[in-house]
Amino acid sequence: MTTITTKLVRDGNSVAVRLPKTVLAMSGLSEEVQMEVKQGQITLRSAHKPRSGWKEQMAQTIRTNPKAAQLDTELNDWDVTSSDGLI
Repeated sequence: MTTITTKLVRDGNSVAVRLPKTVLAMSGLSEEVQMEVKQGQITLRSAHKPRSGWKEQMAQTIRTNPKAAQLDTELNDWDVTSSDGLI
């Protein structure tokens, strides 16, 4: 892990952190990030959407294997057991 000290820079009514090009390249971050804020700490993460493309992948799977779209009837019992009060 690399640690770099930098200054906060005023940008209108906001404050910005300038990320050097090499730091951005090392991080793998792109245009959109998720920001997690805790006391004394801000963490930036890639805002990739883990389910992006799933709709197309499922459509392709169903085209190649139509049985993949059938409901799994073995799981019907779960509704009854989840409300039986034993958990």
